[in-house]
Amino acid sequence: MPTYDEPERLQAALRRLSSQEYPPQEVEIVVIDDASPRPPCKQLGDLVQPFSLRLIRQTVNQGRARARNAGLRAARGELIVFLDSDMTVEPGFLRAHADLHRNHPQTVAIGHIRFDSNLPSNCLTRYIETRGVHRLAPGEPVPFKCFVTGNSSMRRDLLLEVGLFDEDFTAYGGEDLELGYRLHRQGVAFRYLPEAMSWHHHLRSLDQHCQLMHTYGRHSLPLLATKHPELAGLLRLNFLKRPLLSPRRLLMSLALCECVYRPILNLSRWNLNRQVPDLFFDYLWWSNRTRGFLEAADREN
Repeated sequence: MPTYDEPERLQAALRRLSSQEYPPQEVEIVVIDDASPRPPCKQLGDLVQPFSLRLIRQTVNQGRARARNAGLRAARGELIVFLDSDMTVEPGFLRAHADLHRNHPQTVAIGHIRFDSNLPSNCLTRYIETRGVHRLAPGEPVPFKCFVTGNSSMRRDLLLEVGLFDEDFTAYGGEDLELGYRLHRQGVAFRYLPEAMSWHHHLRSLDQHCQLMHTYGRHSLPLLATKHPELAGLLRLNFLKRPLLSPRRLLMSLALCECVYRPILNLSRWNLNRQVPDLFFDYLWWSNRTRGFLEAADREN
């Protein structure tokens, strides 16, 4: 569980973990503090009783990939469960992850994440809650692109076999998709595990999400495109390989223009509590990622 400067949410997450009905001697909770300006309180171990806690404090903020790797290197368990520090879990969370891997050891489990009921519900929260594995029909195979580290699990030996998180990813995003792709190439299956329920207690605004997507595009997307050029289609960058005057490239370039982006952003802002088509959010996520990516390319040139 990596954490950065959210002591109250971290404490809430640990308190809920302490209520899990699971043999205490079989559980180790590893918290990696990524150089928070406010160090976690020294009594965190008391919050997770009867389980044991290991707190690793980074002296320099290094990003989620390196923080998770620090925890993985310190962890001693056979099964790794990833959880974000702004989430609380439902009873049976650990048991659900453990039971799945007992029956399907060569599998990555992806749990069920919802926003806490105390947070405002609007079009943006409903959109986020229906992305990834939640878009799949019952029984539909889970693609590697749905792998997220907020609530997921896998055997430690699988991680060691494919390599840990790529520590070149230091900005927001990309490290989970890249690891998921390497696991996929190794033949590892992905399964949706709705019984492993976690509640998200942190809600970003639409503008904050757009900024994160721009950061993702500027810093993480170039790494993904360089390390795995075969993913250009998945990353929606393949239109850049077409001739400059091809109809598809011209259309996609037009979609990135400010005269298209700004009205859709404003309409989405104004109607968050009414009705915003999912297509608008898809567009805003894509356009910010792609604009950031193109800015990075221009900077390199």
